[in-house]
Amino acid sequence: MWWSPRPPELDGARFWTVAIWPIVTGDMDGVTPPPTQAQPRELEPLAEPSPDVFRAIAETSVNPFAIVDDQGVFLWVGQSITELTGWHPTDLVGRTIDAFVAPESLTDAIEAFADLASLPRSSDYPRGGVGLSADLVCRDGTTTPCNIVAATRSQTGLPYHVIFARRAGYERALDLALEAIAEHAEVGEVMDHLVASLQQSIPTCVVAIGDGWQGDRFAIAAGDAVDLLVSGPGSPWARALATGSDVLVDRLDDLSPSLAALARARGLSSCWVHPVSVPGDEQPAAALIMWRPLDGMPTRFTWTAVHRTGRLLQFTLQWDRSHRALEFAATHDTLTGVANRSAFVGRLAGIAELAEGEAAVLFIDLDRFKPVNDDLGHLAGDSVLQTVADRLVGALRPGDLVARIGGDEFAVLCERLADPDDVAIVAGRLIDALAAPIVIDEAHKVTITASIGVTELGWSEEPEAIIARADFAMREAKALGPGRWVSHRPPS
Repeated sequence: MWWSPRPPELDGARFWTVAIWPIVTGDMDGVTPPPTQAQPRELEPLAEPSPDVFRAIAETSVNPFAIVDDQGVFLWVGQSITELTGWHPTDLVGRTIDAFVAPESLTDAIEAFADLASLPRSSDYPRGGVGLSADLVCRDGTTTPCNIVAATRSQTGLPYHVIFARRAGYERALDLALEAIAEHAEVGEVMDHLVASLQQSIPTCVVAIGDGWQGDRFAIAAGDAVDLLVSGPGSPWARALATGSDVLVDRLDDLSPSLAALARARGLSSCWVHPVSVPGDEQPAAALIMWRPLDGMPTRFTWTAVHRTGRLLQFTLQWDRSHRALEFAATHDTLTGVANRSAFVGRLAGIAELAEGEAAVLFIDLDRFKPVNDDLGHLAGDSVLQTVADRLVGALRPGDLVARIGGDEFAVLCERLADPDDVAIVAGRLIDALAAPIVIDEAHKVTITASIGVTELGWSEEPEAIIARADFAMREAKALGPGRWVSHRPPS
């Protein structure tokens, strides 16, 4: 008897099947292409499927199903439940759903089953589309996310409910990835969710996702195969990123000895790398790397899952770079790359509350800059401003902030000064850094000096008051001649 137990209502006309001829290409594993129009073939429909047909459908369904009564007791469970959860059907028959549904999902599941008993007895009453999201308890104590859909008594005419369980880890992981994107999470967090989606869609695989390829390593990587991302020009990911094409390694002998040894130690036998490029990049800088404990080539079904995740990774990276570009544009001067006035004022406001006498502002105005624009043009002027910004940054300590305030005016915020007099050393260093000639092209070079106004920060001063005092000091310095600096102390 293949039903355990076998309700008598399950015989004959109560069930039916639909035969689907797969329309696929001939390179799928073990699948023969369908007849062409030049070779027509008629398929005889199954007039009355035999019990063996019903049994094959019930036991091998990718989405396992069960028969449950109004009290939530399992009356029959298909064999494919073992692949999904590790439970054998006989472990569940006669038990209630609370033995199979995780505690955090149990309340919703009980309410859903209670609703089934009260649905109208109408054969066309609609079924839910996605179904109830629930975590099912596996035999080893872990849980697996699923969507549960029911065919009710009103639909089947049976005194039972037919429950289908569909693995939902892939969709749930993608949902979490999209939620992370919407919440402006770091790209590494999104990559963690994409790793989980691949692991759900390709069971037993070991996954790494990398971005920011630097020729021998990734700048950022996620997944349980990160330890296998050894550097070397002959690695599968180096080859995939260099060519922009998938690289399939169906046996470990084709890998370097060191990488093959690491893979064997993990029980892995093959590797597949799918490069991912972002529009605008000259070549891919990200990749999905999948390892499997199986030899041979992946099937077309696996291919689909990987490429779908690859497209979402592409979207994630494009979103991340666009988001970072917008953030950068909001806080930086687009010409020079240093901070803009808004970012400088914001940083100054935070420091002014805490750093009385331990921080200073230097307001910098270039001398003799107007003739550069007038005589050589604005492109030459832009080149001078970029060089000035680079020299200012190079003359300061890491952590000191350089900003372009407007036109040919810059400002510097020096924090963590051990002695208030140290700012005088900084002012002299900046004047020296700008004194060297600036080469614009082979025919032109200019010499630019700077006038600098210096002031310390008073306790809880407004940023604009600090900048105005430094600006006033700069004007005094400019009146003394080019290449000078003047300091004004905050009011006592």
